[in-house]
Amino acid sequence: MCFGDSNTYGYDPRSYLGGRYPRSVRWTGRLEEDGWEVFNQGENGRSIPRLDFEIEAAVQSVPKARPDILTVMLGSNDLLQCPGLTARVCGEQMERFLPHS
Repeated sequence: MCFGDSNTYGYDPRSYLGGRYPRSVRWTGRLEEDGWEVFNQGENGRSIPRLDFEIEAAVQSVPKARPDILTVMLGSNDLLQCPGLTARVCGEQMERFLPHS
């Protein structure tokens, strides 16, 4: 399972309506080409869950897929949307979230 933001989703910024890059270009698609079964949980605009209800909602999406491996790619939107946020604080937020997932 790949849980993340638009980079995981494969969002193509050239697309006005939220289109995606071709599967062969997306990093999750490249994993599939290498034989992995990928459950793509990428969502445009997603940031690191911080509030208890956000963490709970994210955690609820993981058991449904019963993944053998979970990858998390988050933090880009946090840094883009909060100009004063440092990489250190972003990392601390991720450390708080990861034990729950």
